[in-house]
Amino acid sequence: MLSPETSTLLTLCCYGASAAAGIAGMMLRNAAARRCGAWLAVAGFVCQTLLLALGFHKMLPGGLSYGAYLQMLAWFVVLCGIVCRIRFRQESPLLFAAPLSLLLFATSAPYLGSLVVIPASLKGSFYALHIGALFLSLGFITLGFGAGLIFLLLEGRIKSKQRMQGFLQDMPALSLLDRINAFTMLSSFPLYTLGIAAGLLWAKPVFGATFSGDPKEVISFIVWAALAYVFHGRLSCGWRGRKPARMAVLIFCLCLFSIIVVNTFMETHHAFIRQ
Repeated sequence: MLSPETSTLLTLCCYGASAAAGIAGMMLRNAAARRCGAWLAVAGFVCQTLLLALGFHKMLPGGLSYGAYLQMLAWFVVLCGIVCRIRFRQESPLLFAAPLSLLLFATSAPYLGSLVVIPASLKGSFYALHIGALFLSLGFITLGFGAGLIFLLLEGRIKSKQRMQGFLQDMPALSLLDRINAFTMLSSFPLYTLGIAAGLLWAKPVFGATFSGDPKEVISFIVWAALAYVFHGRLSCGWRGRKPARMAVLIFCLCLFSIIVVNTFMETHHAFIRQ
């Protein structure tokens, strides 16, 4: 059986080739290279799906590693990129997802031995509802961040009457970026809500309280409130443009803080333990 390190290297090569082709295609303004990058991202996704299905990531005796979770997050990011590619017939979400997945895989390598301890009572349906829904939501949040960041960059250049030079000329229109942002953020809110609800449902029998003030719980509710704010603004107030784009960037930064700082450096039920 392949080791976690070998399976990581295989998928890393696929996403690396995708990121290289996509970036080269953008910088050289070569449509064929961009299409190649998008298809390589799909190939990397298929490769990773096969490796996940065969269980090459399950090598620690007490549960999944921190590195495996980062790799699963990369899988969800590319999955959301594929969904957006089909939904909008636009390759840019996949070209944005591939380098992020490459970064997640490269980051995961040193943490393949960091175990995430999961109580036995939280396994099974807990993964499907809590982890699955949250990671799918994070995938959409990541692409919403990309669309929002590019929107703010392009809008700023347009308002300051700067010329669009080089690869910026091939960026999607502001209206399309706003639609991608709206789709990803509106999709992420119900998924994030489902993931939070699943976590609360099992928290009391396992940890003794539905809400214990754990740092991970606090930051998760802040992210949920921000998503709810954007969800309400988009549907009820007709938000478009700069404000939801800025909120998408903020929510992504909050999620990064939750994953990197809270899970790694704070005392929490979700802390990663080095084997």
